[in-house]
Amino acid sequence: MTIRDLAKLAGVSRMTVSRALNNAAEVAPETRERIQSLAREHRYTGNPMITALMADVRRRKVRSDRTIIAVVPPVFQTTKWGTNHIANRLYRIGVERRAAALGFKVEDFMPSAYEGSYRRVSQVLYQRGIQAVLVPSIDVRDPPEQFEYALDWDKFAVAGIGFSLHEPKRLDRAVVAHFQSARLALHEIRERGYRRIGFGILQRINERMEGRWKAAFLLDQLEHDELGQMRLFEFDRMQGQKARLRRWLREHLPEVILGERYFLQLLLECGVKIPGDVAFVLLDWLPDDLGGDRFAGIDQRFESVGEATVDLIAGRLNRNERGLPEDPHVKKIEGRWLDGHSLPRLN
Repeated sequence: MTIRDLAKLAGVSRMTVSRALNNAAEVAPETRERIQSLAREHRYTGNPMITALMADVRRRKVRSDRTIIAVVPPVFQTTKWGTNHIANRLYRIGVERRAAALGFKVEDFMPSAYEGSYRRVSQVLYQRGIQAVLVPSIDVRDPPEQFEYALDWDKFAVAGIGFSLHEPKRLDRAVVAHFQSARLALHEIRERGYRRIGFGILQRINERMEGRWKAAFLLDQLEHDELGQMRLFEFDRMQGQKARLRRWLREHLPEVILGERYFLQLLLECGVKIPGDVAFVLLDWLPDDLGGDRFAGIDQRFESVGEATVDLIAGRLNRNERGLPEDPHVKKIEGRWLDGHSLPRLN
């Protein structure tokens, strides 16, 4: 079946069929649903080459119009996103680099500048003809546990960065592949001869990433049980953690520990020498980290995650998709292994 046949069957023009199949907002919802239903019923499939050509035409139009991607942080953030934690600065570099390559501009819209009203922000964006919204990661140290994020989503092509913002739930996202990255780190550790592998993490960090690092460690333990199970060390900010850590080290005698930066800080505060007393692999390695190449670990490639988020938004714009998707897509960027002096190869 061709698009001409489908148009005749639906009693509309070929242009209307094309727009309906691309979810164009100017086609009435009932007409769009009827045409899409007919297309499914008669197994109509578009020509992928033509689809690609029209997407390219739309991209060229985006470049000439200099379309804006609006960065709208949660209401409790009062500073420009990407100015605090280095991970968010790297996310922002990736966002702006990919946006420029596709002909977009990135502009910040702070709800705090509109009396904390998402409705007012939505009105401003809509009146300015801005169609794209990026939901950024949290860039403050202690965010509130409960908050509302209520833009008028149906007006915008939207995607987000990371899992730190749990609202809205139905959101296309680009994220760090935490589970796969931890699996990569564990593989590299074992390749260097280590068998007694410990794991340490701050409880708040584990909750934020929904246990993905922890799950990778536990799976590795199940797959390599020849030395028995080593307990992981999960801690909070309460007093007494140093004494707990010293007892844990004496009891389990790990050869190497896989952990994040807060656990590393606790180790150093306890006077543990790395790699003299124990080798260490940093799951959340960052460019400004504690001695640069001293630490082996996972580069989480935040810039690539930022670039992927812009690609998700551009794809939704090209397909004329607005609002929150029924079936959100998550694009995972796997981390890159980095060698370092904290993980010498065992003889």
